[in-house]
Amino acid sequence: MSTRPDDVSPDEREARIAELRALRRARMRKLAVRSTLGVMSLLLLAAVLVYWLLQTVTGRDVLLAQIIARLPAGSTLTWKSVEGPLSGPLTLRGVDFRYEDIHFTAERVYLDPDLRPLLRRRLQLDVLEIDKATLDLPKDDEPFELPRWPDVLPDIKMPLAIQADKLVIDGLRVTSAREPLINVQRATGAIDIGNGYVHADRLVINSDLADFTLHGGYAPRDNFRTDLVATAVFPAPLGRTPARLGLAAHGDRAQMSAAVSGNAPAPVRATVTVVGETAPTWHFVGTADGLDLALFGAAEDSTPLSFDLKADGKRGTMDVQGWVVYDEQKVVIDPSHLQIAGDVLTVDPLAIHALDGSATVRGRADFSDRENPDFDFHAIVRGFTWGEDAANEIGADADFD
Repeated sequence: MSTRPDDVSPDEREARIAELRALRRARMRKLAVRSTLGVMSLLLLAAVLVYWLLQTVTGRDVLLAQIIARLPAGSTLTWKSVEGPLSGPLTLRGVDFRYEDIHFTAERVYLDPDLRPLLRRRLQLDVLEIDKATLDLPKDDEPFELPRWPDVLPDIKMPLAIQADKLVIDGLRVTSAREPLINVQRATGAIDIGNGYVHADRLVINSDLADFTLHGGYAPRDNFRTDLVATAVFPAPLGRTPARLGLAAHGDRAQMSAAVSGNAPAPVRATVTVVGETAPTWHFVGTADGLDLALFGAAEDSTPLSFDLKADGKRGTMDVQGWVVYDEQKVVIDPSHLQIAGDVLTVDPLAIHALDGSATVRGRADFSDRENPDFDFHAIVRGFTWGEDAANEIGADADFD
């Protein structure tokens, strides 16, 4: 015979409720213990898996395969041998990387990586050492274009962002379509470079062109934000003073300034400022006293070049004046006016004094057809004379179209 609720005393009811609560707490404790054991088992399994990936040869090869799989389409990365765990330090020998028309090789690449950023296609390294490397870049076959702001500023395109807190390069030969560009004997410092930005921290480059130092950043993706200081010391023959130049650039697309100064071997100074994003105004001042272009490899002889030039512009217009002296010949540029509108360069006029005479040029050059630009100029030359002495002096007056 069952007991009805009305037949249960209050004490019995409370005892029953307490018993049910105790059973529930016991079940919850069991569930908590099971959940804790499950989480601990998963964490232990994950730790074992991470250790296997980072500290074992098999795990290293598996994860390297995943890294290769995350490279951009059309790129390949191979190596002849690999030493060390993926957690680092890691040494790759016989490295070969190809991306579109870019080809990079290295006899040895030593790196101490931080693997977490790889999921974001970013290679972050505590140490990066490269020995006996080559880098072949595609040749720029783009047809000539008149300069436009800010298109005149270089862009930076990278398939993979790379940050190296300590960079050491021993031998890097850079070519363009296998034509030599620069041969780097050694480079040290730190660098962070990716798609649309680069930052160098006390980067020192010793090369056949010059010894360079760079510090600061340049970010085309961030409105061309620039804060960069660079120096260059160019090689010179024994007994000659080497050319030394420094560059300081600061600003962004809205307002940017750059200054070049140094000695080559006499003082050289040039500054340019650009203000405005859509309709920029700009100002240039440059002076040099005995500039030796042979020190830069731009001329075979050491004929000095001196100049004092000033130019102001807005959008595509330019007003220029000043003088240039080369090989004892002086050319004075009277106030002259040039304009760039789209693909058309207009000169109206370019007026100069040279060879004891004068010349005035007016006309236009249309580069709309990149393969076959159109030129239409008229030049008036009056009183040009040249010759070693009065006996064999030659004079010229002419109109040219």
